[in-house]
Amino acid sequence: MQLLPPKVRRAFEQHERKVERELKRDRRRLFRALAEFANMRLDAGGWAHFRNRWPNFFPEVDYDRVAANETPGIFDFPFWVGEIWRGGETDPYLGVMLGIRPTPKADDLNPEEASALRLRSIPPDLFALDWTTGTIVYHGGCDFQRALYLLFRESWRARICEACESKFIAQRVGQKYCSTDCSERMQREVKRKWWNKHGETWRKERGSSAPKKKGRKNGTQKAR
Repeated sequence: MQLLPPKVRRAFEQHERKVERELKRDRRRLFRALAEFANMRLDAGGWAHFRNRWPNFFPEVDYDRVAANETPGIFDFPFWVGEIWRGGETDPYLGVMLGIRPTPKADDLNPEEASALRLRSIPPDLFALDWTTGTIVYHGGCDFQRALYLLFRESWRARICEACESKFIAQRVGQKYCSTDCSERMQREVKRKWWNKHGETWRKERGSSAPKKKGRKNGTQKAR
């Protein structure tokens, strides 16, 4: 990005702050949509259901390309988001999905990366390097790109639930489960396994340590 006059730069920085506020405001909605996207069925029916729930997540033209089975397109995006979510290969898939890399050509890829040829790169609203401030300026061109960019900045949030194995976005560092239901189910499972292994011993130890009741003397009990 070229050096801008002070007045223009102030206006640009105000716009940047506005974009950041909007991202923070929309974070919960964008993350919810992205988690559903990462767990969606990878078929035409799954895409139709997702489009109905989140019509503005992608440009309409890209949804139409999926329906028409056109390539390159975004049909394989859920698979590659899932692979990145699990800690798999990010290059070139992350750059293409964020739109900061163009749709690749066969000559630009290794044989192992040939699947990236199916991916359509959606240009972001803005992607630039600001030499003066030492920052990367990125404004996604659709909600999907904005959501993926938010997760990219906080990649530790991308988790796999230890109970149901669904992908979810963690709210805290130590979170292992996608929901209260999964957390409670795993707690019950841990207790069940402990009881199956140690329950008999626990019952015996508890029985031997329990205080014994005083018996009746000569089969009778003194009346008060």
